[in-house]
Order: sequence, then structure tokens, then C-alpha cells
Amino acid sequence: MNAKWNINVEGVSEVLTKTSTAAEPFNALTKTYGDNLNNLQVALKWDIFTVVAVAIGEYGQHWNPTLQAAGNQVNASLLGASNAVKAYMAGQEEMAANAQRQAANGYVPPEPGSEPPPSSGRNRAE
Repeated sequence: MNAKWNINVEGVSEVLTKTSTAAEPFNALTKTYGDNLNNLQVALKWDIFTVVAVAIGEYGQHWNPTLQAAGNQVNASLLGASNAVKAYMAGQEEMAANAQRQAANGYVPPEPGSEPPPSSGRNRAE
């Protein structure tokens, strides 16, 4: 099975930029979540609201790790996709450079689907 890759780098870059922009409010929320809940708890420190303040505190403790993990996952996914495209482009550039070096040395690759010519090199098995 031969995988054929054809990544639209500009398209991927555009999607990553848009996704990163869309994630900014979420990332901000992950940073201010605890403070916002704490401020709400402080405002509810009246005797009549103590039960509500405790419930909000427990809610925050329960969901804060999940919210942080989701934010970390979004950031890691964006970074991973960006790094994958960079590696793809570096691989393309490396393949092109190898082809140019081979062409400069007179190497002509066989046509796709044809058998390569027998080797006459020094490392030929006898």
C-alpha cells in the first residue's frame, strides 16, 4: 500500500490560524476560571448563601482539571498539526535536494513501474 500525500500547506495554515483565534477565549477562560469562581464564592459568603458558595467551590474543584486538560489538549493539537506540516515541508525540501544532488551526478531514476537497472556498484552481491 503506497500512501500518497498531498497536503495543502496554505489551507492547513489558514485552518490552524482560524482555530487558534477561535480558541483564544477558551484559553483565557482556563486561566481565569478559578479566580472567577472564587470571586463568586466570596460574594456569596452571607449565611443564607453558604450552601451555594460551598457547592460552587466543589463544582470548581471537580471541573477545573477537566477544563485545564481540555485547554492543554487544544493547544497540543494545534502545535502538533503545525509541527506535522513543518516536518512534511522539510521532508519535501529534503527529497527535492536529494533529487537535485542525484541529477547533478548524472543519475536518471527509472520510470515508475519499471524495474530498476541492475547495480554495477561496488556493493553488489555476487
